Formats: sequence, C-alpha cells, structure tokens
Amino acid sequence: MELLNIFLIAVAGVMLLMLSVQLFARWRAKKLVGKELTKFGRNVVVYFYSPNCGACHRMNPVIDELSKKVKVKKVDVSNREGLQVASQLGVLGTPTTVVVKDGKVKKAFLGFKKAENILQEVKA
Repeated sequence: MELLNIFLIAVAGVMLLMLSVQLFARWRAKKLVGKELTKFGRNVVVYFYSPNCGACHRMNPVIDELSKKVKVKKVDVSNREGLQVASQLGVLGTPTTVVVKDGKVKKAFLGFKKAENILQEVKA
C-alpha cells in the first residue's frame, strides 16, 4: 500500500510539473506581443515547429492551407538557426504560430489552431 501511495504521489508530481511547463510556455507566448520581428518580413505569419512534435504534424496541413492566403515562414527549431531565432524571440514550445503585422508581433498562438483563427488575426 505504501508503494502505491508513493507511485501516486510521483505521478501527480509529474502531471503538475507538465502542467506548469505548459502554462509557462503559454504565458511566454502572450509576452511575445509587441516585440519587433522583421527578419521574415513586416507582414507575415511565422510558424515555429519541430519534426518530432505530434501537434506540429497535425498543424502542418493548417499552415499549408494558410500559406495559400498569406505569407508564411516556417522555422524548424530542431536545427541551429531555427532554434536561435526561437530563443531570441522567447518561443518555448511547438507548434507556435506568430502573426507579425508592420514588423511587430500582433498575436502568438501556442498549440494547434485552426486556419480561420489565425487568418482572423492577420486580417484584423
């Protein structure tokens, strides 16, 4: 019984840690708003992804659909250059989609988002 209690406490601790990391990444994504980002153009959607990310695989068709309507720059954070850009901007998780308008971050989304939601921010 004591071993079961220790196991349950460990599982709860891991879950709490995972939730904390997720919340911190979302908080950091919100803090991107207003930052200058002109590396890829003044009006662009920048998509940070990793080839090993399950949510990114789900998001890829959305980004492909979006790229038919607006300028999209994909940044692979699994390589040195992409990781450096993400780090400089403060991107902590993937997929992160950043809407840049007039050279400044207007909105940052962490996780899966529908193309309509992203497009709505681009047009607003």
